[in-house]
Amino acid sequence: MVLVSIIGGSGAGKTSVTNAIFTHFKSCASILSMDDYYKNLEPGTDPREFNFDSPKAFDFDLFESHLKCIKENRSINVPVYSMVTYRREEGICRRFDPKPLVIVEGLLVMFKREMRDLFDFSIYIDAPADERLIRRIERDTRERGRSLESIITQYRKFVSPSFESFIEPQKYFCDIVLPDGAANTTGLNVITNAIENMLKK
Repeated sequence: MVLVSIIGGSGAGKTSVTNAIFTHFKSCASILSMDDYYKNLEPGTDPREFNFDSPKAFDFDLFESHLKCIKENRSINVPVYSMVTYRREEGICRRFDPKPLVIVEGLLVMFKREMRDLFDFSIYIDAPADERLIRRIERDTRERGRSLESIITQYRKFVSPSFESFIEPQKYFCDIVLPDGAANTTGLNVITNAIENMLKK
């Protein structure tokens, strides 16, 4: 089994690259998102004043234990996190059965050394700051009903500083840096060829 990580800042294009790789390998691949491992937001906490891009926002203990299970080809029960309530759906989990290729995508997948050691191949998606901000605005206004002002305020206060402190440094632990995300077809071909060779072994 091949375990692949895909990392990048918010709006870098992680989902598009993940889906492109998944589509290439189809039935022999599965996707795990780190977004499902957010901690519950404490009652009374204003989500506009919480840093969702910080390591403190994630349940690393559960995430790491699940990665180890996957590495051992064991199924897991993934929590279901709501971006509306900012809490896990109580009593609801999603069964995840490992496939020959498991793609794990998220902001901080390679943040801890113990997790980095589990991956066979790691990809960092590199995108300009203005492009990442534009994509974040498009997503949050369309999918989460947020105002432009609140998105920009959060970006300046939390997203940009966290990117520099926690997310971008992971680039130096990755096997390959992919500029321009899914639009970089040459880079994607290199990645899929490398994964194909790993699967053959």
